Amino acid sequence: MRLLRLLFLLTALTLLPAAALADKTITITFTGDVTLGGEDYLRDQPDSFHSVYDANGPEYFLSNMADFFAEDDLTIVNLEGVLTDRDTLPAMDKGKGTEIGSGYWFRGRTEFVKVLTSASVEAASLANNHALDYGEPGLQDTIDTLENAGIEWFATRDKNASGTEKFFFYEKDGVTVCFMSLYWDDYLQGDPNGSGAWMSEQIKAIKAEGKADAVVAILHGGQEYGRHRTRPQTVFTAMAMRAGADLVICHHAHVVMGMDVIGSRSAFYSLGNFCFGGNRNAYQVNSKKKVSVQDAAPALVVRAVLTFDDDGTYKGQQMTLYPVQTTSIDRNGGDTQPNNFQPKFITGELGAHVLHLMQIDMNYDLKDKVNKELKAIVVAKEDELSAMDSSEGMASLTLPYLPAE
Repeated sequence: MRLLRLLFLLTALTLLPAAALADKTITITFTGDVTLGGEDYLRDQPDSFHSVYDANGPEYFLSNMADFFAEDDLTIVNLEGVLTDRDTLPAMDKGKGTEIGSGYWFRGRTEFVKVLTSASVEAASLANNHALDYGEPGLQDTIDTLENAGIEWFATRDKNASGTEKFFFYEKDGVTVCFMSLYWDDYLQGDPNGSGAWMSEQIKAIKAEGKADAVVAILHGGQEYGRHRTRPQTVFTAMAMRAGADLVICHHAHVVMGMDVIGSRSAFYSLGNFCFGGNRNAYQVNSKKKVSVQDAAPALVVRAVLTFDDDGTYKGQQMTLYPVQTTSIDRNGGDTQPNNFQPKFITGELGAHVLHLMQIDMNYDLKDKVNKELKAIVVAKEDELSAMDSSEGMASLTLPYLPAE
């Protein structure tokens, strides 16, 4: 009798419409800020990114992540800084001069792109406040370096498109996802003629014209080393979601922040740093505040699985969160933590701390049941990790599937 039932079930399945059995997925991994290089005056120091690269080679930096990144369809980083071999390019004056101490300018050699190619990183957002550290020539060198290495890039700094601005359309199995990024200085929230309004119109047009089946919007903005999202971030996110964005990712704060679910779509307000050559210490001493250090070691990697019908219709998404640390050297109780620029997965108390940084930025209104339940899931996982004896290894938190409305 059981055999007959099994045969009946198999026969019934073969008679189902093909679309019922042919959902398609696109798996995308997002990391925090990546700087391949650092400040020029520090490059000869033994603990600089340049020196570590020369001593260990390109595979060293993302060796803990390479197999994980190879599993997905796309790994996307926010690339902060310039890749150029023209050391004579002048630093861009950001309003305070270009003397040491008046600002930060990040650049590395073009060969540093091998850090990304050796670890299955396929795309980079360039819309950030360090892309123009060495002017338009430096940005163009960066773009040329990425393109020569086979890495896709996307960025929008101004609504007037130029050769250094574009969206990235990724296609797999007949399904297309559009990636776009915007630097917040050009967002001009509330300005109907600003870049934010322009990008919203672009999202609407891309969806209406069938150019993409899903849109991912990335914003570079927020308060550096802040503990909570800012109003410009929430305004941008709501604006992008209303226009039809299916996922929003924010960078810039250098620390982990929380997330929202808005209309069955996810928004992350800061993933923190990742492989970040701009900090030789993962904990930054801050003499101007009572807190002695700024916590830039904990970080978050997000893996998104977007699901589509056989005809390309978007069906839903599922997010998995992975606590990571920007350095493989654990803090030993002092006010500094050396950054060896080699991020690693973490679990236990270290992983719990990453989730704690998330949930303190997830204080939702009592009527917001979906996000209140989301925070409860994050807190429960935090408690679970806190009870563990060791922080070595990988922790993950898969959030509930969000079907399209």
